[in-house]
Amino acid sequence: MRIGYAMYSARDLTTDPTSMRNVLKAISQMGYEGVEFFLYNGTQALQLKAMLEEYSLAAIGTHVHKPRWDADTQGEIVFAQQAGIPYLVYPWIAPELRNEAFYESLPRTLKDLSALCEEKGIRLLYHNHDFEFEMLNGDPILDYLLTQEDSFALELDTFWTQYAGVDAVGFLRKYGGRIPMIHVKDYLGVKDGEPEFAAIGTGKLDNSAVIRAARELGKEWLIVELDNSPLDPLESARISIEAIKKILNE
Repeated sequence: MRIGYAMYSARDLTTDPTSMRNVLKAISQMGYEGVEFFLYNGTQALQLKAMLEEYSLAAIGTHVHKPRWDADTQGEIVFAQQAGIPYLVYPWIAPELRNEAFYESLPRTLKDLSALCEEKGIRLLYHNHDFEFEMLNGDPILDYLLTQEDSFALELDTFWTQYAGVDAVGFLRKYGGRIPMIHVKDYLGVKDGEPEFAAIGTGKLDNSAVIRAARELGKEWLIVELDNSPLDPLESARISIEAIKKILNE
């Protein structure tokens, strides 16, 4: 199992190709082995691939929100292929779309996207939040999606799973090979109805069991993602990887 970093966490620091390079260099020096992208910010595919090679980082995947899929599906896939990115991720459902009709149509959408990705040697993932554990036709929405269509895999966000009151380790074991990678987060608490995130090991969440289970189950990647942080994002990244390595070495 390798440790990766979600570039969404440093989105305010990666506004152009130069700043992208600077963050990749810093992440590599901390000991991360790969990165997962969000926006490319003007960095071209081959340019991005060269940066990753320069800093000995693997491309993990890219989160592609629905408007981008709708605007240029083939463009997103071709960019990923050229940059050497093996996974593309359907990461979020906007609040206005969270209804029964959309959820029931989503397995077909994921099947179609999976087929297009596979043509270019790329695998499609779905990334969850807490709302996918609400019920749909008697089952949690996430279980419904996974059982209705098997062409895509799941990137399990273990924080949101636990935040929804679900045992993340149990979910990892339940779906086995459908989950090649996980996200881990930590948080300080809830403010104005939303979690306040923190570097791994500095908040309220004990990720030890999740991290050890991911290693035991042979997951490809354990990815640090912090939607926001009270510290500088790169300082949070450094603290987080040190905390993870400490758990893995215990």
